[in-house]
Amino acid sequence: MRYWNRALLLFACAAVAQASIVVPNSLANTEGGGNNNFPFDSTTSQRYQQVYAANQFSSGGWITQIAFRPDGIVGKVFSVTIANIQIDLSTTGDAPDGLSTTFANNVGSDDTTVFSGALSLSSSDTGPAGGPKAFDIIINLTTPFLYNPGSGNLLLDVRNIIPATPSGGAGGFDSQLTLIDPVMSRVYSDDVNSATGTADTEGLVTAFTLVPEPGTVGLLAVGILLVVVGLSFRRRTD
Repeated sequence: MRYWNRALLLFACAAVAQASIVVPNSLANTEGGGNNNFPFDSTTSQRYQQVYAANQFSSGGWITQIAFRPDGIVGKVFSVTIANIQIDLSTTGDAPDGLSTTFANNVGSDDTTVFSGALSLSSSDTGPAGGPKAFDIIINLTTPFLYNPGSGNLLLDVRNIIPATPSGGAGGFDSQLTLIDPVMSRVYSDDVNSATGTADTEGLVTAFTLVPEPGTVGLLAVGILLVVVGLSFRRRTD
């Protein structure tokens, strides 16, 4: 019975296991072609939006974590604290290389603030010389965001209100310029209060941690597990 319990436990965990999706998918294990420190290592306040194509997500779910990696050439070990930053996620109908230069026009109706306040970022710059480095620049979201790729593309919206001091400590993050068949692009301004920004097709290579919604199979597995655990507990107390 002990092995049956263990099998059910593994089945239940697998049914709700989290997944990691890297955008662009093609750079999951390959160094990007550029480097950039917007919007997390800036000398000024910044408003920054980056859109990710829905076709890069094999499934949807609750986004609980966002991660970046140091650039393979100019990235380095660092530890900084951004004094005040706001990060939002939403579903947008705007496509990569199709963002409006007016920030408000890109934000979806399900706009959610997933992090707000002081943010500590660091990296051990782990990985082969020239990259790709590990995705160890991690942002754990205080409010998860439920994303369904079938509803549109994903918009990351960052307001770096009070930058880290001193700035420039992070070096560069791995990025990619996607001119042909773009899967991400951005709009940015060096004034967090600006209504408009500059658009281009560069973007930070990003890893998303998603926890799928339980679904019927997952709920069934968890239900069976609870029954088995209950029966096992009852036998021990009888």
